Amino acid sequence: MKRLIPLIVATTLIVSGCVASSPSNTRSSSGDAQRERARQAFDELEGGPARPVPSNQPDHTPQPALRPEPTPAPTAAEPVPEFSESTHLIARGYGQTRPEAIRRAKAELSNIFESRIESDVSSITRATTDSMKGDALYKNVQSKIRVASSVELEGVEVGPVTKDGREYVADVALDRERAAQKWLTDMDRIGARIKVEENAARTSPGKLMKLKHLNTAMDLFIEREALVSRLRVIGRPGEGSGEKAFESIVEHLQEVKTNFRIGLKVDSQNGEDLSHKLAKELTEAGFLVGGSNTDHDVTLIVTLALSQVKTNDPNFKFMRATADVAIIDPTTGKMVGNLNENQREGHLTYEEAGVKATSKLSGKLSRKIVAYFN
Repeated sequence: MKRLIPLIVATTLIVSGCVASSPSNTRSSSGDAQRERARQAFDELEGGPARPVPSNQPDHTPQPALRPEPTPAPTAAEPVPEFSESTHLIARGYGQTRPEAIRRAKAELSNIFESRIESDVSSITRATTDSMKGDALYKNVQSKIRVASSVELEGVEVGPVTKDGREYVADVALDRERAAQKWLTDMDRIGARIKVEENAARTSPGKLMKLKHLNTAMDLFIEREALVSRLRVIGRPGEGSGEKAFESIVEHLQEVKTNFRIGLKVDSQNGEDLSHKLAKELTEAGFLVGGSNTDHDVTLIVTLALSQVKTNDPNFKFMRATADVAIIDPTTGKMVGNLNENQREGHLTYEEAGVKATSKLSGKLSRKIVAYFN
């Protein structure tokens, strides 16, 4: 009898819910609740757990907050440096593009130094080169000065780049104080190297190594005087070595070069032509040239090779002449340097092309040899 009571109650509730159902929202909700209670009653009758009554109320359970996607922080633009004539040496360049304007501004800044360096260093060396009446010496020194004056500047800063009509305008500058500190340090370092080279020249037993050390000392002297000139351009005084120091180096060089003898040997079956041409051009440059068996201050062993060059031109034959030069110090028997050069030429036959290539090669190779000893 007790088990029938829940059944009777559930049936009554279902019937009441069906009868009480109405189009109204309120009544519909009430009927749904009654039917759910009836189902719970049946569940209890069968001995199963009662199902929870669903709620029509909105779920107010707090949900985890959505994390916003990170946005990259704005990068700050690098500040454009502002230059002052009191702290910087400034140059301006113009161009159709921004890079062109910057490149021309840097070139203009370099030109300021190059013209001043060439003038200053030439004024120191001219007295010595004129007094020795040597055209070859003068040309050699002037060539070294041009090399020293055209060295690319370090530490150049790029300032504002603006546009004026169709042209870009760029300012570049060199920090005077920073450049002065670096160049003064470089001058001390170069001065110490000059002393090392001069001492090595005095103690070397053979003329070849004396010549190499004195040539290096001359290069360093001109490099150091170029730095002195740069310091003058930026308004910072620097003390150079002066004419007497340069004259001392040149005098020692001239002593070594006097009667400097080159032993020449061309290692090739057809090397007579190259040997004669090299001897002629080296003699014109002021050297004494003899065979490899004579008494000499340096031995040049030249290896010449000729090879055919294949092309698509049916009317001409091409040959390449290649020469490798071993520079031997006879006092030690050791190779102290090497040079190489090649030349390609064409003619109607391979034989004539080889003669033409060898002739052109001799001029290029002799200039390299002369440059090595200068």
